[in-house]
Amino acid sequence: MRIIKKWIGRKPENAGEMWLLEVTQSEMFEQIYPLLGQLALHATSGHDVDYRLYLVCEGGRRILPVDKPSVMRGAYCGGVSPLADCEIREFAGIADLVDTSNLLPAVEASVYLASL
Repeated sequence: MRIIKKWIGRKPENAGEMWLLEVTQSEMFEQIYPLLGQLALHATSGHDVDYRLYLVCEGGRRILPVDKPSVMRGAYCGGVSPLADCEIREFAGIADLVDTSNLLPAVEASVYLASL
């Protein structure tokens, strides 16, 4: 799994730095799914994909499944891309990136970002 972009679009004040995480299907089912439950399963229902995207925010205490393509197309930023390039960082496991013992409840990215 790896961080591939930084979110620079609108976001709740409590979000802090937000990073776009790319995971393989196996990483999603073996590591992300156990943390998020049904949201992660729903995010892949009916899709045969190799990678899945998540936003990580609130100091690594919340993982947001990217549930709608419009989130990545800048729907929350007046059509301007909400993502910026950043240093790509690789992680062996989700525990290296997030505080798994203090993880906040998962919510879909579009719901979280629309709560402004």
